[in-house]
Amino acid sequence: MATSIQKLEESIADKIKNYQKHLDLWEFDDKHVDIWIKQFPEEEREIVLTETDNLLSHNYFKKSKIKEFFEEIWDTKEIMGINPMMFINQVQFLDIQTKGHSQKRLVKLLEDYYLKSKGVVINKCNHANVKKYIYLDDCMYTGFTLIKDISNWIESMSPNFDTQLDIILLGEYNGNYNYVMEQLEKKCAGRRIGVTLYRMYEYNNDFKHLMPPYDVLWPQYIDDDEYVNAYVKGMEEQKASTGKGGIGFRNVYMGEKESELFTSTQNRIIFEKALLKKGAYICSLPQKANERMKPMGYSHGISLGFGAFFATCYNISNNCPLAFWWGDVWSASSETLGKWYPLLPREVNQ
Repeated sequence: MATSIQKLEESIADKIKNYQKHLDLWEFDDKHVDIWIKQFPEEEREIVLTETDNLLSHNYFKKSKIKEFFEEIWDTKEIMGINPMMFINQVQFLDIQTKGHSQKRLVKLLEDYYLKSKGVVINKCNHANVKKYIYLDDCMYTGFTLIKDISNWIESMSPNFDTQLDIILLGEYNGNYNYVMEQLEKKCAGRRIGVTLYRMYEYNNDFKHLMPPYDVLWPQYIDDDEYVNAYVKGMEEQKASTGKGGIGFRNVYMGEKESELFTSTQNRIIFEKALLKKGAYICSLPQKANERMKPMGYSHGISLGFGAFFATCYNISNNCPLAFWWGDVWSASSETLGKWYPLLPREVNQ
């Protein structure tokens, strides 16, 4: 009879079995999940698996979910008008990202899907008669990539005056939303281009303006782990030397409603701390680490990390905790990248 651990490993493996199928480099089965989870202390494993399985249920996007996203775009009148078959002739889908593969991949998937399901060919490069530009991507974290892409587009491609730019995302972390929209509107104002952002899923990490629950992995205080203690000491030294503030541990909110990304408040606390401990250990490994590399995911500034969890069947963001994606499944344990075995290895942006 299968144990609860085995059942959870099988459930996770079933969800990620087609991960990076386009690369065809690894088998993401229950044995793979078992190798990953055995890097955690035995007493944490069931909770780590339970919460990872729940996160994957909410924020792991298979091809079928991406096709639902394309259908939602087609059916949204504010985006495609009352007659999409006619209006699509006035739409250009942008392919302007200078870093990474997410936009290029999504636009190609949408192009193929609309040709097969609607019998239409999308416009990706011709400005003639265009009234609406669509910037498609999987998820917004800080929005800095989006701002840079649109700025370069305005300056180098001279889009039509008096048009509309729709930013359409599978997911959006809302912590930087107001700043991003302000910057986009400024950059588009010179050509009188209106800007609207649509998202299929919104995640709350707006610590300044919105109340909990927060939909990010953000640990509460711990001081019983040597790697965490060393990382936090480094944060404090960085704050002292730069005079800048930072974001530390998550405060305890009494009576707080829990994010649906977690099965319970108690499990969340244990899960986040487990990821933090392993992430701090990973941060200790490289001799010259990227300054954005943080235990809970790549991030600017002084913090424990971004704490996102968002993945498609093609890739996972580096804004997610390091324990999910850092390392190399092929490297020997004597090598730096071989000292951690990832659940969802990342396809690195070029």
